Amino acid sequence: MADIWWIAAGYYPLAVLSAVLPWVNAELVMLSAVPLAGSPLRLGALVGVVTAGQMTGKAVMYWIARRTNRPHGPLLQRVLERWQERLQRCPRSALGVTFVSSIVGIPPFYLVAMAAGALNVAFGRFLAVGTLGRLIHFGIVAFLPHFTWRGL
Repeated sequence: MADIWWIAAGYYPLAVLSAVLPWVNAELVMLSAVPLAGSPLRLGALVGVVTAGQMTGKAVMYWIARRTNRPHGPLLQRVLERWQERLQRCPRSALGVTFVSSIVGIPPFYLVAMAAGALNVAFGRFLAVGTLGRLIHFGIVAFLPHFTWRGL
């Protein structure tokens, strides 16, 4: 059991890195953990570790966008203004987009995290909804091949 902590210690920073550098594929990181886990319980723990690492990185992206001045490009400024108006009309829509994006990646969760920060979406809500979605996402990514390879 002690070896799972060493594995987790390696996967957490990889997951953080995959959250802030879009070319580091989080799904491949998660898939590489499947043969190392050895049991569904340990795989579940690694799903939690990768989810925590991803959300740590997404929180960094959120706060960078929140603390940064508005974008200088007129097109991006207009897009953010339109989304700000939509969020004022229906504040829960940001959470819906965050949830769907965190599960399926459309729109890309990287961009959604940045937009949530730029649009001042409540951080606690962003974190809770994003974490739940990423947990579902990585659970599917990990357990589908786990049960396929080992049989149900």
